[in-house]
Amino acid sequence: MSAVTEDKQKILLESGTNELEIIEFQLRKELPGGGEKISHYGINVAKVREVIRVPETTDYPNPQPHLVGVFSLRDNLIPLVDLAGWLGIRTKGEYERKNVIVTDFNRMANGFLVDGVSRIHRISWAEVESPSQFLESGEQDCVVAVVRREDRLIMILDFEKIISDINPELSMEKYDVTEDRKVLIDDRMTAKRQAKTLLVVDDSAFIRKLIETTLRTSGYNVIAAKDGLDAWEILTEFEHVAEDENLPVSDLVSMIITDVEMPRMDGMHLVKRLRASKTYSTIPIMMFSSIMSDDNRQKAMDLGANDTMTKPEIGKLVGKTDEFLL
Repeated sequence: MSAVTEDKQKILLESGTNELEIIEFQLRKELPGGGEKISHYGINVAKVREVIRVPETTDYPNPQPHLVGVFSLRDNLIPLVDLAGWLGIRTKGEYERKNVIVTDFNRMANGFLVDGVSRIHRISWAEVESPSQFLESGEQDCVVAVVRREDRLIMILDFEKIISDINPELSMEKYDVTEDRKVLIDDRMTAKRQAKTLLVVDDSAFIRKLIETTLRTSGYNVIAAKDGLDAWEILTEFEHVAEDENLPVSDLVSMIITDVEMPRMDGMHLVKRLRASKTYSTIPIMMFSSIMSDDNRQKAMDLGANDTMTKPEIGKLVGKTDEFLL
């Protein structure tokens, strides 16, 4: 399995079909007695550029923890991350048997060292379960979803969180809306924003908290949903309340900001269903995703999104929201 084709990278966004493809890979945990235990993980094909053998790496001075080094691939310098090390899993250091998953999202390329890559699964997001089915909420927020397969569970990891932890300089956590001179935060603007309620939809607790904090600090009211189905149920309830109280639904929710990759129902399918609903056919929808290429942006707009942003652009989020609502 070398290069991941462009067709495969587009699977997630095929007209809101609520389908995706994941690459299943393994980490082999070394046990005290000398044996090993294989754990199964997954990553969305849309985030993967290719899978390669372990390349020659160059040590980087004063490296971040779990950074193996850097390597050159097609004229790009790419950091190589020891994924097992970051997860706290002890594995054998037989590099010649390992693989590297080269990712490309949030306008960054990274390599992740893994023990093996087995196959690609094409599945519906409806088959992808929230980790809260298995774990207490918040205890293991590096796992954003779980897929059941025959005799095993495949854990879908939060790669945005992993990268931000390894390289904090690239993290959205560094953004502080109160220090952004382009965002006006005074009594008048705060009051105007406080009259608006936003629904933020993201399966990553890490990303969801960053978006919520940014919007709330600027003055907006924020409601959060952990995936597309959760959001759909919240919005359906809003529709009933609006009907019962003879209110426009915009009094309850002014705008929706949604991720794309989410268990149970992805963001594209959520947008498709909302635009098919008379109640939500015109509400502003912003898609905020790590895989928002030009092609994917066009697919999102064709489905009815009003605008799109990539996740490193959190500094533009309040300004874009102001444009739609104020």
